[in-house]
Amino acid sequence: MKERMIQVTCPHCGHVFEIKRDTFVIARMNSVIDQRLEDGTYFTHVCQKCFNPFYLLHPFMYRDPIKKYIIILSNQKEFTNLPPNEKVIRTRNAKQFLLAYKVYSRQLNLKFVLAKLNQMKNKYQCNVEFMDYDDDNHCLWFKIRDEQVALILKEYEIENVYDNIDTR
Repeated sequence: MKERMIQVTCPHCGHVFEIKRDTFVIARMNSVIDQRLEDGTYFTHVCQKCFNPFYLLHPFMYRDPIKKYIIILSNQKEFTNLPPNEKVIRTRNAKQFLLAYKVYSRQLNLKFVLAKLNQMKNKYQCNVEFMDYDDDNHCLWFKIRDEQVALILKEYEIENVYDNIDTR
């Protein structure tokens, strides 16, 4: 893990402060970080002045050398010295990062999950969040209006749910 001090401005009240945050994490090295990524709270911060929550965005790299992927939160477009046999996913905001984490940590196909996520958004006409995949029952779980909803996959879709695409 690698940490650094980051200057942050609260988007609600303008309060400026510095906070120490991890900028590079390897999977399974810190169970607290892994759990906060899983439950979607890793980038969430509550301002000590106005007490409003907001996403605390900073450059962040998460690497899983066993599953062979790297997720990067950064505006930077090019990266050097990354392992050539690992898939690199660049995200621009916390929601993209957390979705990529949930998908790739389960070794799922991102394009397939995004298509199903958009299908659910169109059906319910509201914000939809991907939660999990149930391999036994072949269904994707989504959070819709604070309820968990299962989307059971058709027989021909099951083969597309896992990420079988070669890395770079």
